[in-house]
Amino acid sequence: MTIALASVATVVGILALLLIPVSLGGGHPLNVIAEAAVLVLCAWYVARVMRADRLRRRAAEAALPPGLRPARRQPRRPITFSLRETAVAFAIWLAIVAAFNAIVVGLGPLANAGIAVFAAFMLATLTVTGRHMMFRLTAEESTGGSAPRPPDE
Repeated sequence: MTIALASVATVVGILALLLIPVSLGGGHPLNVIAEAAVLVLCAWYVARVMRADRLRRRAAEAALPPGLRPARRQPRRPITFSLRETAVAFAIWLAIVAAFNAIVVGLGPLANAGIAVFAAFMLATLTVTGRHMMFRLTAEESTGGSAPRPPDE
């Protein structure tokens, strides 16, 4: 029952979050206040349930003999990006997007510059992150566990 209620609270909270801009755009400030209150209430409930569950699991784990306690997972180190690699990816995407916007879409230079910079940033981020994640995942599959960290670039 707890899991079902927490799931319902999560869905209702997300719905309230998504309805706030709609109410703002529609000119209904009282709806915004009500939706924000529902969002806060749902977030509080889900946080309370998660905290109680975490405390219950830790207490059960502490009651076990040391030999039977589950091993703690070591968190992965964060992905780092080479500045040179990211700048090159950004420049390539900027050229592609700017050319596409100018030739196919027919945007003017000012609109093209704004859209191309934003799109190039997003695409470069996805490209570099995807490349790093792909190599991290394939390295883990080949070693059967966590991959050794390559030297920083």
